[in-house]
Amino acid sequence: MTTDLVIDVRNVSKRFGGLLAVNNCSLSVRRGSITGLIGPNGAGKSTLFNMVAGNITPDSGQVIFDGAEVTGMKPYQLFRIGMLRTFQIAHEFSQMTALENLMMVPGDQPGEHLLSTWFRPGLVKSRETEVRKKALDVIDFLKLGHVRNELAGNLSGGQKKLLELGRTMMVDAK
Repeated sequence: MTTDLVIDVRNVSKRFGGLLAVNNCSLSVRRGSITGLIGPNGAGKSTLFNMVAGNITPDSGQVIFDGAEVTGMKPYQLFRIGMLRTFQIAHEFSQMTALENLMMVPGDQPGEHLLSTWFRPGLVKSRETEVRKKALDVIDFLKLGHVRNELAGNLSGGQKKLLELGRTMMVDAK
């Protein structure tokens, strides 16, 4: 279902023991817009974001993504429908290259299944070639071509943030 709103948070609340971290919060994000969430420390920004991203389940309210209710869905379920998040501190696979970090993202690749590698090597190779091409396109778009074969752990902080953004681009996140 396509809607003008990519994220629609309706009256969500979250309590941790006696602390009311988020109280009846609503927020709408239009497709293609850039939206900032600002406030003082302890205002509930991270808790709200974690409820939208599936890391925390709200006590009440709804989270709507691309027209479908996703309240309480886990991050891996949200990933499958195109919702991904990046983190304030980048989480790269430090002993893999920047290119390999991007190639790890698309799920359910034929090479993940042992039998496919034995009985369908052509399919595995074909999909790997597609993923590699897309990863190279993303690296070029992000101006990281000069570090594509560098271990991700050796990248600068800014390059790691770009790499994390690139991972969302690998699966056409909404």
